Amino acid sequence: MKKKVFIVMMTAMVLLTACSHDDGPAPANDNAAVEAALTTSPSLTWQIGPAGLSEPISKDAGPFEMSPVPHGFSQPPHGALLAAMTAQIWMAGADDENWPKVAEYLLEPGVGRDQWAQSRALVSVKGIVQNPARFVGFKFSKYNDKEALVVLAAKWSDGMLTAYPVQLSFATGQWRVVIPPQDQAPDLEKITEEQLKDFVTLPKG
Repeated sequence: MKKKVFIVMMTAMVLLTACSHDDGPAPANDNAAVEAALTTSPSLTWQIGPAGLSEPISKDAGPFEMSPVPHGFSQPPHGALLAAMTAQIWMAGADDENWPKVAEYLLEPGVGRDQWAQSRALVSVKGIVQNPARFVGFKFSKYNDKEALVVLAAKWSDGMLTAYPVQLSFATGQWRVVIPPQDQAPDLEKITEEQLKDFVTLPKG
């Protein structure tokens, strides 16, 4: 099951639901600010991204660079959150020309990234997604200056709610998503409206 989910995750995530900024990623905040950011939504807007998917933009959290793909996020929790959502959207929607840049700028080097690239090379992504799902919430399972684990909640066009954990690393000097090896890939989990109450609500696009 995990192998199947790993190979098709980018296809499933296609259903998910720029301004350039001159400043670089901001340093981590003090402890009180970090704690507050873990349980509050960042101020963000949504713009049309790859395949017509909505991608988040925050003047405080990033992305601060828009070429060749959006990248560069602040080190505090909201930067990790924006990096997680941005990577998922671009992994799903980047066309055949741009997906190698997704691996280069948004994904942490490693076995998982290499396996994802091999799988991505076997398919072609084109066109605009109709009635995509959208990110509706998040919660952090782990956060420090070097690594984070954020669970993203999404609502699908039929009303179904799902949650998916995204691991991130700051080892390269910016947040990148850590793709687990194929045999360790987590499953997309269906959740209820009651479980969604445990997530921080994101602004609607």
